[in-house]
Amino acid sequence: MKPIKTLTGRIEKIPHLHLHILLTEEDGVIVARCLDFSVSSHGENVEDALASLSDAISSYLDHAIKHEAMEEIIDPDEEVFWKIYRELELRDESLRIKESADVLKVEKIKDNDSALCIKGVNQKI
Repeated sequence: MKPIKTLTGRIEKIPHLHLHILLTEEDGVIVARCLDFSVSSHGENVEDALASLSDAISSYLDHAIKHEAMEEIIDPDEEVFWKIYRELELRDESLRIKESADVLKVEKIKDNDSALCIKGVNQKI
């Protein structure tokens, strides 16, 4: 299993629910996993895998609705997949921070021109 990337998904009718999606390459196919529901699917490429996962999640939720089991839909996947997800998130965030720092260096932004926004409060740094 080769980790590819992580995504955060949403269900249109449940916008406050954020889904954790892990993409991996396994046996020559792309596997898309929704870690919150323990639902996975695959495809020849990322787009196909995500489309297939979307269909699988839809079927999963339809089944839960028909069987009045919505309280039980959250079924976290195995810890090994969550660990990979967190590692990829950390790697990607580190890359974004490095890229931002590189932009600041290139643009020669002065210290007093930088602003920090924490929870909607702007502060000079």
